[in-house]
This record gives sequence, C-alpha cells and structure tokens, in this order.
Amino acid sequence: MTRPRVVLFARAPVPGRVKTRLARDLGNDRACDLYRRLGAAVVEGLTRDPARPFEVAVRFTPDDALEAVREWFPGADRYEPQGPGDLGDRLARAVRDAFADGVAAAVLLGTDCIAVTDGRVREAIDVLATRDAALGPARDGGYYLLGLRRPLAVFHEVPWSTSAVAESTRALLRRAGATWVELPMESDVDTVDDLATLRAADPRFSDL
Repeated sequence: MTRPRVVLFARAPVPGRVKTRLARDLGNDRACDLYRRLGAAVVEGLTRDPARPFEVAVRFTPDDALEAVREWFPGADRYEPQGPGDLGDRLARAVRDAFADGVAAAVLLGTDCIAVTDGRVREAIDVLATRDAALGPARDGGYYLLGLRRPLAVFHEVPWSTSAVAESTRALLRRAGATWVELPMESDVDTVDDLATLRAADPRFSDL
C-alpha cells in the first residue's frame, strides 16, 4: 500500500477557456490570470513540505497540455491527462487508476478553492483512516474536496455544474453504504462576489 494520492483536476490556463462566468465581468485575460494564480497557490501550499505524507498528481485537460501544466505546477509529483468523457467519467478514471497503483486513499481537488491547504488535506486523510469518504462541501452546492478510502460509485448520476452536486454525492454515498465525514464548508471563486471575499481575506489577491 502506497501513500495517499491527492489528485488535482486542472484545465490548462487559456484565456476564454477557464473561469468563463467570471470572464463575463472581468474579461478573459483577468479571469485566466485569477485562475492561474489560484491554482499555483493551492499547489504551492500542497507541495511546500518535501516530507508530506501524500503525493500530488495533476490530472489535466486538454490532454496535450502537459508542458503548460508542468510549467504551471512544477512541484507536483506526477502529471496525467484526464482522458475522454464527461467530468464523472474522468473523476472515476482518476480514482480507479489511483487504487490500481495501490494508494492508501485518493483525495480529489479542484484548483479554485484557496482553503484547500496541506492541513485540510491531512484532515481528510485522517478521516479516511476510519471512514470510507471525506466530503468538503462548497457554498455553491458543489464540493471542493472528495476523499475516498476505496473506489465508490459516486461520479455518475450527478448533475455537474449545478447546486445539487454535493447533495447528489451524499445520496450516492448512502446508496453505496459508505461512511463519511464532512469537512468545513468553503467557497470556490466563481463570481465577482466570491472574488471580493477572496480579495478581503487574502492579500495575495488584493490586486485583482
């Protein structure tokens, strides 16, 4: 059994392809800059400790973006394309691959929740020592973290990009007979109100 794997899902930071809701207010370039800086801050926090008890894998899209993603996240341990399919297919594949490699747990993250720190990931891993899952719900109804101790069927029948994602995931966890703990609720950065909150809370983003 190898150490837990933190799997960060990321889209290559190309203006017009990321943070499209925010781009309507900020413009494509500023929205992309925000996305790039959020992702870099998250990965820097996760990889700062060389003795961390988990590996960091970046699952990226599009599949030919390896060099751009490696430059963006130089501290990650591994880089893998997400592959085809909808988000549920790609998440399920990442989990299957992780457990096929013998990991002790898989923790799935996005790139736009600054509350995802080394400490929060360790908290999730601690939960997974005794529970099947750890869920970090987001205030918009999605989730910013999902940790699993074993593969579970929790990625299909989910209405992705809606406010029902977390609740649908809870229903699938119940259906699978899984035990889980919920981590503190946090905010993604998807709207100008989210950005205003981020500016006030974190000086690294006060210029945006």
